[in-house]
Amino acid sequence: MLSFFKRKKAKKFGEIAVSRGFVTEKDMRDALLAQAEYLEKHKVQKEIGAILSEKGVLSPHDLKAIIDEQSKGPSGPIAWFTALFGLSR
Repeated sequence: MLSFFKRKKAKKFGEIAVSRGFVTEKDMRDALLAQAEYLEKHKVQKEIGAILSEKGVLSPHDLKAIIDEQSKGPSGPIAWFTALFGLSR
């Protein structure tokens, strides 16, 4: 891809959750630790949102709001270009 087209990086789930006040940084550290332990034990990565929901830290509404923000596509003058050529973030 041409270097002058800078793509917007997708925000990480945890960054959004903390910045919007849905969880604390400690909640995220605990969830990341639980995720690593789950991966080691089951050899499958469990999503952070699922872990936080199961612990009762995130409500289904909060989870949806974070996922919606995370999945927003690019906007602005080059959005049409990105969509036209199927460029992802």
